[in-house]
Amino acid sequence: MGFGRRCGCWALSELELERSRHQATIEENTRYQRHIQDLRDELATLHNTVAELERRYSDLSARYRGTVASLDEVNDTTLRLKDHSADLVDENRRLKANVDKLQDEARTLRDELDDARADAEEEHRRRVSSEVSLNRELHDAEKRCTVKLRRANSIHEMDTHYLHHDIDRLQHALRREKESHKFTLRDIYHPYTYCHPHHVYNCPDCYFDPMLLD
Repeated sequence: MGFGRRCGCWALSELELERSRHQATIEENTRYQRHIQDLRDELATLHNTVAELERRYSDLSARYRGTVASLDEVNDTTLRLKDHSADLVDENRRLKANVDKLQDEARTLRDELDDARADAEEEHRRRVSSEVSLNRELHDAEKRCTVKLRRANSIHEMDTHYLHHDIDRLQHALRREKESHKFTLRDIYHPYTYCHPHHVYNCPDCYFDPMLLD
């Protein structure tokens, strides 16, 4: 009976250890899920940045086209005013100054447009590279989580099977111990009991079962 209690405590300890291992596996899976969510958030941020750069590029392109159109109109007006009289010289000078100003603005906008195009292309390349890397990390993380979860479930099932087997064995041994105790009491009060299956008194095969021995 003392051996039975030690085995019972051992089974409870094994159950507690398996519960701890299972809890640790759940916590590790939770950390992987948070890491995966962080990667997805970073990917969404990259998409938003690229969309903002594309909007900026579109706005600069529209401004550049408007400036070029205005410059063409000013050039046409300048050509027409050259044929007019001398009283239009001041107006022509003013328009020339406006042309110079618009040309400077056009050059500035062209430079900004080139820079924005280069930044957009660089951001696109970085986004594609980051997306590939993030997808690879996401796939690897999901694969590791799946393998760890499958291994943990397999270990849990095996340990549960062994623990159930040990519990059944201990319960069986306890029942046999109780039977032996009952026979011992019977021997005390009825020392000369006749065994009908073996046709003897105080049959040792009935009183000492080898299955009770460890």
